[in-house]
Amino acid sequence: MNKDEIISRIEKNPYYIKLIKNPTEDMAILAIKSNGMLLKYIKNPSEKIAWEALKNNVWCIEYIPNPTEQMCLFAVKKAWNTLKFIKKPSKPVIYEAIANKGWAIQYVQNPSVEIQKLAVEKDFDSIKYIENPNEEIQFVAVKKDWSAIKYIKEPTLKVERLCIMQNEETMKYLNNITIEKIQLFILDNVNIVKYLDKDDIINIEPILIEKIKNNNVEDKYVIDFIRCSSFEFDKVKFIYKYGSMKAKRILLDYKLSI
Repeated sequence: MNKDEIISRIEKNPYYIKLIKNPTEDMAILAIKSNGMLLKYIKNPSEKIAWEALKNNVWCIEYIPNPTEQMCLFAVKKAWNTLKFIKKPSKPVIYEAIANKGWAIQYVQNPSVEIQKLAVEKDFDSIKYIENPNEEIQFVAVKKDWSAIKYIKEPTLKVERLCIMQNEETMKYLNNITIEKIQLFILDNVNIVKYLDKDDIINIEPILIEKIKNNNVEDKYVIDFIRCSSFEFDKVKFIYKYGSMKAKRILLDYKLSI
């Protein structure tokens, strides 16, 4: 079969390239322009062939033996997860992939703190792909979204408290919640009582008194306390008995507004 007949067959069916032992560059390019993934059937493709395949389908980078940095950059810009097929990616390639999607960090071996930070700044839940993130990385993630806490196996106390301040639902994702921690958490968000049993609520009462009697108590804290249905005692009487002047003013303003 002559060259023209082979080309004619490839034009009709690009997969015919699989049957050609030593296709010419023209034959290879004709096939991969139709389907870049056919590169897998071409041994030792030239740079020209590799580029034509990439332009058609960046996932074919898996079949390029030694892609250039420019090829790698082209691929990860189009699809961040092609990074998994790139052996020993350069820093620029890693940075480009992470700039596209923070989740790309899962394909980076021993990522530096700088790369970890870039990943969670891009996508907070990228932290699930980081083993033992330090407190700085934990902070970056939970500041973007408190729910990042669910992906952190061993959050620091400071990180736990930051999440509690943002949303009391954090309690659902914490392990080893001690009474000491509860006494701190109640200062950050009174709504955590939803997740406490009766004994714990009794134990935090003295802490609650100290918070309410503080003249710098936040408006939101007092209002949340008033609205919270988990307390069995009379909250209005509680504020009148223990609250600071500010807490009593907040209570009065709240009652007048409803």
